[in-house]
Amino acid sequence: MRKNITWLRIKQLLADIQSLIIRREAQQKDDIKSWTRKRRMPLVDMLLCILAKKGLTTVMELRNYFKEADKMDEKVSKQGYLKQRKKLNPKVFKVLNSNYLKRFYQSGEAQTWLGYVVSAIDGSRVEIPDSKENRKTYGTTENQAGIGVARANVSALHDVYNGFIIDLGIDSYKSSERELARDQIDKLKEIVGSNRVLIMFDRNYISIEFMNYLEKAGVKYLMRLKKTDYVAELSAMESLDEEVTLFYTKERLKNIKKNMPERYSAIYAEKSTRVRVIKVRFDNGEEAAFMTNLKEGTAKDIKDLYRERWSIEKKYHTLKNKMKFESVTGKASIYVEQDFWAQVLVFNIVQDLIHAAEYRAKKAGEEKKLKHEVRINENIAIGLFKETMIALMLEEDEEQRGRIYTELIAEMEKEILPIRNCASQPRRFKHSNKYKCNQKPAF
Repeated sequence: MRKNITWLRIKQLLADIQSLIIRREAQQKDDIKSWTRKRRMPLVDMLLCILAKKGLTTVMELRNYFKEADKMDEKVSKQGYLKQRKKLNPKVFKVLNSNYLKRFYQSGEAQTWLGYVVSAIDGSRVEIPDSKENRKTYGTTENQAGIGVARANVSALHDVYNGFIIDLGIDSYKSSERELARDQIDKLKEIVGSNRVLIMFDRNYISIEFMNYLEKAGVKYLMRLKKTDYVAELSAMESLDEEVTLFYTKERLKNIKKNMPERYSAIYAEKSTRVRVIKVRFDNGEEAAFMTNLKEGTAKDIKDLYRERWSIEKKYHTLKNKMKFESVTGKASIYVEQDFWAQVLVFNIVQDLIHAAEYRAKKAGEEKKLKHEVRINENIAIGLFKETMIALMLEEDEEQRGRIYTELIAEMEKEILPIRNCASQPRRFKHSNKYKCNQKPAF
């Protein structure tokens, strides 16, 4: 059943790509005539070529696309391709991604925690081409030689139970992670619809103003505290799980008064707020404290839930190391947004395919009475989809297209790994070779 629903979403995505609405989204505001004339590389080919990129040179990407599409006689030059790319509004990939995810969350398939769609937000610095334009647009950071190189800041909003990246914020290297997260809240609520939402944050996001903002937005939050946060309130606690009063003092709001005077006046007038604080000890002996506006769940439930936040770190690893996320097409800043958002859409399609294949693989594992529960090898799944994507997307015969999809799922089902419940271990940081034997790319 899951396999068929996923296939339906992919077919709807193909219909979107060919629609008039998406053609309009692809147009820049000052160029409403673009993508209306018949060209050697029309919009559909342009979108699919970007989605299918494998981190190769532009010449090889074009050659591979037109060869797989059986259109070598229509192949365009690198210069012509890049010129057309500058006319493509990056927003088109955001719209395609949003439409794809809305169909998932509105279908009732989403796995939840006590009725909440649980997501995590975290930022990461990413490499981008070190061009003059990118240094101006995104800022720079010093490398080991003390030379400023272009870097961008991204913020991923990740659904920890369903695996999707719901939204991606892209901004300058020195941008505020909280401000990027704030911009993503409305997008989250738009995509998940009537589902209740809970967002988890690490220690860098704690802020009395930010918690107030989330409360007013109707969003449940779970934040881990630093050891220096709200020491007086935590010291006065009589149990490990209770509500405490946070007073909106002038000292606590002085930065808000300086940067957001209107917000300062509104918050200060409220005097105080009640929040829930939970103190826990992890299996490795580390102590932690969380602040939340959740009423549901025991302290153990909250501790176990927060451990799921780590999945966003693994997804950054997938994007950067398995999908060559940072391999941007060219030096212009517009290519950064186009490529980043295109790869997020591909990432989400792959996660959907993994869900479909995993459902069948787990059933097969139960029938064979395997010792461990199984999961799909994500790295191989990405490679299989990248290898099959163009044929799947361009096939006009519906029956043949269905066969390609069925064969893709069947191949993914074969690439399984056991899920072993290992004891928690402290994080170890060590230098390792770039090309490790167990982390070679799948494409």
